[in-house]
Amino acid sequence: MEIEKFLERAKALEKKKKGKKEETERFKKFFERFHLLNRAYLDKETFEKAQESISSMAEVIANTVHYLDEEIARLRNKGRKLPLENVALAEMQKSQKRNEMLVGEFLSAKMS
Repeated sequence: MEIEKFLERAKALEKKKKGKKEETERFKKFFERFHLLNRAYLDKETFEKAQESISSMAEVIANTVHYLDEEIARLRNKGRKLPLENVALAEMQKSQKRNEMLVGEFLSAKMS
């Protein structure tokens, strides 16, 4: 996933956030959408704490994506899976695919 590009974009947005309220609001809406897609992996308390700054929101997004990557890899490499683990793996893969599309959308949107 293009998470490194995403982090760079978020840092650039943080630096020039003064005078760019619409971009900051767009990023907050993006973070809210991300939270809705990842409610099972991103708790409400972490979500609320992260809303203090763009960099903390970006960090939470990156950490969630990395966590899902690691869990997906762990479950894929596990020899014999329990039925619930197969369901969990499928759900994680679905969420990760949605995350990729969401981050891709954000990166493809033009920054003024």
